[in-house]
Amino acid sequence: MLSKPYVSATCRQGKISPRFVIETPENLQLARELIGIYRDAFQRHIPLGEMKEYLRPVENDVRNKRFATALTKLLDDRSEFSSLSQLDFPALRKELFTASAALLKGNGPLPQGCSWQNALKTQYPDNPLLQTGQLYGDLPENDCLLKFDEPTPWQLLQRYNLGLVQAILLSAKTMVITVGATDAPKLRRLCQYLRFFQLLADVHEAAVPDEATDEEGVPLRWLRMEVDGPAAILEQGRRYSMQLATFFPAVCTMPRWKLMAVIDWDGQELLLQLDQNSHLQCPYHQFSACLPEEIKLFQEHFRETDSDWMLVEDTPFLKVGGKELVFPDFSFRKKKSRTTIHLELFHRWHPNGLRERLEWLQKHPKTPLVIGVERGLLKRTEINDLLENSEYFQKFGFLYRDYPTFDKTIRALEGIRN
Repeated sequence: MLSKPYVSATCRQGKISPRFVIETPENLQLARELIGIYRDAFQRHIPLGEMKEYLRPVENDVRNKRFATALTKLLDDRSEFSSLSQLDFPALRKELFTASAALLKGNGPLPQGCSWQNALKTQYPDNPLLQTGQLYGDLPENDCLLKFDEPTPWQLLQRYNLGLVQAILLSAKTMVITVGATDAPKLRRLCQYLRFFQLLADVHEAAVPDEATDEEGVPLRWLRMEVDGPAAILEQGRRYSMQLATFFPAVCTMPRWKLMAVIDWDGQELLLQLDQNSHLQCPYHQFSACLPEEIKLFQEHFRETDSDWMLVEDTPFLKVGGKELVFPDFSFRKKKSRTTIHLELFHRWHPNGLRERLEWLQKHPKTPLVIGVERGLLKRTEINDLLENSEYFQKFGFLYRDYPTFDKTIRALEGIRN
C-alpha cells in the first residue's frame, strides 16, 4: 500500500484528484524492468543491497521519479525478504574480534590473507560467520528475496492507481459511497466487509439515480453508505485508516459506484470524487483473503467446533425504520430448528448508533438480534450507564475484549432463543 510521500495528485478549487497513469509503452516498459529486477533477485538470491544498485539507475532514468519509487514500494509489498538474524551476530563478531586482537598482540609473525582466517578457524571452528564469510550478514542490505508474488506490468500499473486512492483515503474525514447492483448478495457482501473491517457507517436505501439499470436494462438496487474517516477517529486512528484503505478495493468490484470523501490534506479540506468510470481494479482474486485475522479465526472456530449453531453466509439486511438498514456482523442458524439469529458488534470506536439501536430493540423485542459491545467503550460514562439501564442489553447483549469468544457468542444466541 502506498503512503502520502508517494502520492501524485492535483489540488485545485477545493478538490483533490489522483494523477492516474495509463498503459503507455513507456509506463509498461518501466514496470517490466522493475519486475525483471525483482524476479532476477529472487531467482539468483541477490542480496538486497545489490538489488537496490540495479534499481537505482532504472528509477533515476525516468522523468517521474516519484512514480518509479512508488512502483518499487508496491513490489516490496509483494516480497518477503530473509535474513540471518536468527544468529547472535553481535556475540559471534565479538568472539572473532577478540581473537583477532589477541593475534595482533602476540609476539609471532602476523598471519596474512587466508592464513589469518585459518588461524581464527582453529580457535573457533564452529563460528558460522567464518563458514559463510558474512561477518555483517545481519545488516538489511544482506537480506535476500525469499518470496516474490510477481505481477504483470499491467497489474502493477493498476495496483499503483488503486494505491493512490488508498493513500489519500488515509486522511479522510468523511466518506459517502453509493453503490448499485442487480445482485442483492453482492450488496450484502460489500456491507459485510464494511462490518468486518470495523468501519463506522450508516447504511440507507439510496434514491434511484438516472442510471437505474444495468447494460441489459435490469433495475439496480442502490445503497448509500456514510462512513466516518480516520481523520474523525481520535483513538487508534492509524489502525482505522489502514482498515478503511484495505476495504476500499471491495467498492471497485461493484458494477456501479460513486465515492465522495472529505480529505484533510496538508491542513486543507479537499473533496475527492470518484466513480466506476475511474476503471479502478480490485487486485485481490479473493477479497476474503484480506480480512482481519481475528475474523478468520472466529469463522474457523465456528466451522470446526461441534455446536448446535452454524454460520450463515448470506447475512440479510434488517430494517430499523424508514430507509435505514442494519447489516449484522454475523448470522447464525440453529441446525435443528432452523432458527436464525443475528449478531451486531459495537467496537471501541463504534459508539455511534448504540443508543438508537437499543431503544429501537426495546420497542421491537422480537427482533432476532444479539448486541455485543467491546469493553473499551465502558470508559465512556454515558455508554456504561446506557448498558446498565438497557433492559434489552441485559437480556440479549454481552461484553467482550478485542473480539467475541466462541463461548460468549453461543451463550448469547441461546439466551435470545429462550
